[in-house]
Amino acid sequence: MFGIVPHFIAPGVDFCSVKGHHYIVRSDAGIYIKTDSLSKESDVKVFNLHYSCKGGDHYLANNGYFYIVKGNNYRRVTNMNTDSDSVVYSLHPNCQGGDHYLSMCGKFYIIYKDRGIYRRTTNMNKDDDAVEYPLHPNCKDGLYYWGLEKYAYTIKPLGDWDPQYHKTSNMNHDWDSHDQSFNNDVVNFLPGAPGQAVIKDGNSIGEYKLAKCSEKMENASKDTGIDCTLFMNFSFFVLMVVYLSRNYE
Repeated sequence: MFGIVPHFIAPGVDFCSVKGHHYIVRSDAGIYIKTDSLSKESDVKVFNLHYSCKGGDHYLANNGYFYIVKGNNYRRVTNMNTDSDSVVYSLHPNCQGGDHYLSMCGKFYIIYKDRGIYRRTTNMNKDDDAVEYPLHPNCKDGLYYWGLEKYAYTIKPLGDWDPQYHKTSNMNHDWDSHDQSFNNDVVNFLPGAPGQAVIKDGNSIGEYKLAKCSEKMENASKDTGIDCTLFMNFSFFVLMVVYLSRNYE
């Protein structure tokens, strides 16, 4: 069992999905991965993040585009490796300051955890067709949120079968929901994976150790020229040194 480092502690680390693919963005390591399935065996491909796509506060995807939220603006690109077709827009004031951002069913969802609600809009720049709904209790305490097609996903806090993600077609009613474990190859890329720092209740409960690359990760590393052991260990070690230097009550 291990704890996933939550989004608010890991800047530049996020999840998003589009066109049947799931992406885990590790801006701390300058890379992102792409997989067809989070729970079943699937090819895991590793890509470099373009420098203009690094350091986002939030990452989401919709209709063939990736959206990188940074401060009160967002960058829209068709490819995070090449920064293709990039355009920058300002976030509407009603869409600023969200704890998490995701997209599903062609709409944008902004999670405000302190208020226990999400805001849905068809345009984050204009706040068109905006409505707000309370989050179902099963959807309130997610560590990360993302969406694919008609489903929203969230990683659940530490539990008996950690790590697990929750999948639902409606975050207000929690319709069509179920929990699922991650495929082992995907787990190695999660923030806080075995061999990385372990976090529980905002505190470090484990120690930093060298992570071991799976065979698939090593093959992906050869294809992309990225040393998977290097980014899995060194980058996260730097991140955790920063985290542990802060005083989280």
